[in-house]
Amino acid sequence: MKTFSQFCSEAYQVQEFFGFFGQKPKNTQVLAYQNYKPGVLDKKTGKFTPRPHTGAEQQRYGWKPVEVSSYSKADTPGPRTASRHKFDDNQRLVAVPYKYKKGQVPKGEWGGTPSTPFDTKLDMTRAPGVTPVAKTSVQDTGNFGPAGDVNKNTSYDLALQTARDVSGNPNITSKEFGKQKVYVRTPPTATAKPAPKPK
Repeated sequence: MKTFSQFCSEAYQVQEFFGFFGQKPKNTQVLAYQNYKPGVLDKKTGKFTPRPHTGAEQQRYGWKPVEVSSYSKADTPGPRTASRHKFDDNQRLVAVPYKYKKGQVPKGEWGGTPSTPFDTKLDMTRAPGVTPVAKTSVQDTGNFGPAGDVNKNTSYDLALQTARDVSGNPNITSKEFGKQKVYVRTPPTATAKPAPKPK
């Protein structure tokens, strides 16, 4: 015959047993970048494990590390961008490389096609969740990046106001901005239009 105290002790152990399996452990791992390398960060321990993000993870995380440069009105002839957008140093816009290298344009395509469609909205920041997010859109093209002859490692060329928003310095010049590594993402509401054909 069990005593009352033995019965209570065993009942508590059974409750603990089922409670352990009924409670879901908290997931402390999140997608992250460290030194511009993708991986997983354990928020509990602070340990970062580098590994490539899958396509679905990249879409969910959103931010991607890129190297950017900056240009101003003084660097661009004419009052309009390649998308026919007004261009001055107060515009929040970016230029992207051409989609095709010179001499490798497919038949029926235009050599000035942007690698990212015009009007695509972009968010940029120096550190996701830490520094302010600059809102901008693709409105210009340039001879850089994978399809260009210069600055092949540069993914975007930021108009001066965009560079100022990203850097947090309202007086920085394009030359002072130089090349920087930042994070970019396409917000869910982003829209785009095809590049205009030359007239």
